[in-house]
Amino acid sequence: MKKALVISGTSTIGTELIKQMQQEYKQIIVTGRSQKKLEELRRRFPQIQTMVLDVTRNPLDVLEKNQSLWQNLDFILICAGDGEINPSLEPEIEARILAVNVTGCGTVLQYFIRLFLKKDEGHIAVITSLAGMLPNGDAASYGASKAFLSHYITAIRMQLKKTKSHVILSDIRPGLVNTPMAKGDKLFWVAPPEKAAKQIYKQLCRKKERIVVTKRWKALYVICRLLPLDH
Repeated sequence: MKKALVISGTSTIGTELIKQMQQEYKQIIVTGRSQKKLEELRRRFPQIQTMVLDVTRNPLDVLEKNQSLWQNLDFILICAGDGEINPSLEPEIEARILAVNVTGCGTVLQYFIRLFLKKDEGHIAVITSLAGMLPNGDAASYGASKAFLSHYITAIRMQLKKTKSHVILSDIRPGLVNTPMAKGDKLFWVAPPEKAAKQIYKQLCRKKERIVVTKRWKALYVICRLLPLDH
């Protein structure tokens, strides 16, 4: 019986991906920081198991206390993320975003990479963002934190390949998706979360290491890679 873990699965994309995962994974554990949202999620997906986890509040302690749950995991999806339009660089907002996207996600990723390295198998996927490719003055910490996370994933993957590990690490980089994180005026190419999730999951099943969705954003991604980014 295949077993999966979804970190911060109460997010919009996380919920849609759980819907995609149901047929393949008969046992799915979902974490979130809101007990209320987890209960709502369990009403939608009665077969899932849930637990409270806030990636900014001693996540290692919580993960260690529940380590029996992580036995025989095949797949881990890390959906934790935060973002805000903050051109005035309000300190509390910047600190909150960095705590989730950098420290929180990084800590959880480190923990499960070490866990999977011990058995030399498994697949971990992290949702980052195409926003990590281009600086945005109105949301500096969001783009920068996502850039860190993508860079960190790439570096860890290099080490996995260097040691010939069988652990697979995927970086999911969505463009604009219709979620609470899509903020700002005159947004374009905003994809429905159902569409984004279907495209993401199709590529996860193929064990792709870098996943860009939707298809039109993938075309822009190719262009962005050719641009000089040192502004």
